[in-house]
Amino acid sequence: MPSLAQAGRGLALAAIAGLGIYRPPAAAPSARRVTGSDLTGVSYRVQAEQGVNTASLAAGAARAALLAGGVNPADIEMIIVGTTTPDVLWPTTACLVQNELKLPMVASFDLYAAETSLLAALNVGTHYIAGGARSVLLIGADSDNQLVDLPGQSGSVHSRAAAAAVLTRAGGDGGVLSTMAGGAARPDGNGDASDRTMLQGLTDGATECLQKASLSLSDIDLVIGEQSAPEIMQAWSKIAGIAPSRLLLDPARYGSLLAAAPLTVLHDAIKEGRLQNGMTALVLACGSGPTWAAACLRWGGGGLAEC
Repeated sequence: MPSLAQAGRGLALAAIAGLGIYRPPAAAPSARRVTGSDLTGVSYRVQAEQGVNTASLAAGAARAALLAGGVNPADIEMIIVGTTTPDVLWPTTACLVQNELKLPMVASFDLYAAETSLLAALNVGTHYIAGGARSVLLIGADSDNQLVDLPGQSGSVHSRAAAAAVLTRAGGDGGVLSTMAGGAARPDGNGDASDRTMLQGLTDGATECLQKASLSLSDIDLVIGEQSAPEIMQAWSKIAGIAPSRLLLDPARYGSLLAAAPLTVLHDAIKEGRLQNGMTALVLACGSGPTWAAACLRWGGGGLAEC
């Protein structure tokens, strides 16, 4: 069983057995929105025929990841969903996925951390694997339509995508080498000052993550940036001295995916040959809060699938 100290020797804390994504067709109907006055208690459950919502997206990506990894669902010991658009606050999206896929009755919860939700969840899941768990199902999902309008919500368009990974015990140097997640209680002002706080946090977070993995930026083959904040990523890459060829930043393609973006970009980078077996990637995220997170990965050849 790997320990946290192994990252200092270049060994993975957790392996990525399977990576799956779910991007429904544009023509797929969205679930009907309802308001609190339409409901008494939580009696509305996620059904496939209700249309696209966060839970159905998450379940689709989870199916793909489990299939890609060839993982026995009985080995899943934790389910974490990173999202900014839960359909309802209770039960959690993770519990709805657990029920729909008939997964074991294990710890299942959502993690809300704006655009960093997925990498923050990866930080939790990786530590759980390092502590001895057999498998963790990790999902990032956001939908453009929540089932319940909460006070103050505008119903604005978010995303229609989900991505999932099955983390298992590491058997070598391929997998998740290190993670970090952080944030500030409040930005040092608004506008440019807030951006500077986020940029500094992202810079410090990337440095911390690399140090934990005993790597330097020169060891990184590909940097997967925060797709929703291209200006901040460009500023960071200039400070860090990252050549454009090493930075994967495509906001037109991925900028609206929010919590689903990091694993979706990773999936596509592997499928398109930009990240090959044995190559290393630094994945960065930042968002409202401000929050920031990072992960160092060495791709070890896990399975890929798209639902």
